[in-house]
Amino acid sequence: MNDSPEDRTAKWLVGDRLSCVLHLGDGSLAYQLAEQGHEVVVAGDDVTSRRHPDIQYVRSAGERLPFIGDAFDVVIAPELREAPTALAEYARVLRPEGLLSTISQRHDDSIPWMRKLREIIGVVDRGAPLADTFSASGLFHPPETHEIGSWEKLDLPGLLRFAQATKHPSVGEAALSQVRDLFMTYGGQTGFLRLRHETSCLRATVDKSSLGQAAPPPDTMLLDFR
Repeated sequence: MNDSPEDRTAKWLVGDRLSCVLHLGDGSLAYQLAEQGHEVVVAGDDVTSRRHPDIQYVRSAGERLPFIGDAFDVVIAPELREAPTALAEYARVLRPEGLLSTISQRHDDSIPWMRKLREIIGVVDRGAPLADTFSASGLFHPPETHEIGSWEKLDLPGLLRFAQATKHPSVGEAALSQVRDLFMTYGGQTGFLRLRHETSCLRATVDKSSLGQAAPPPDTMLLDFR
């Protein structure tokens, strides 16, 4: 069976076993993990609705996580918070030998049409997750890294959505007319452009030995949107 790049990414982030996963933020990766059979909890201040029948949703805010210690096999933090308090919270809710995982995505700017697009919409450097964030905390063992490349076909509506999502905040909506012209120049014959994604994944095993007595977690708001 040929897994998609998204499936391979999800499997690598959690390891080779079915796990209880805390996904921070309401993102598509959480739904992929649920479809793969993992027990998934989504937590964050962006939780507003129930979008999957097999996922539990918890509304939380701030760096303190509203869960008891040793609750999860894996914590996935797509936007990894590097503050010591946040890292300590990730470690606290992980079970011994549990994994903290994070992910970032870049796009191959060496492709001619991508270079031209960046001239139009600017560049927002989201950066890759830093490996030393884990080990410098003293709460995690040295991380493993994994790179996955994949291609996506973009039609004109898809290119406009991509440009809107990745443009620099200082670039106005008027630039989208130039994006349409770019599509006709580079993709007018085929009806699509090919975009290369470069996904960087990191995961690190928790080291519980340096954790002190866990404080009681804050109150939890478990949301049932039925």
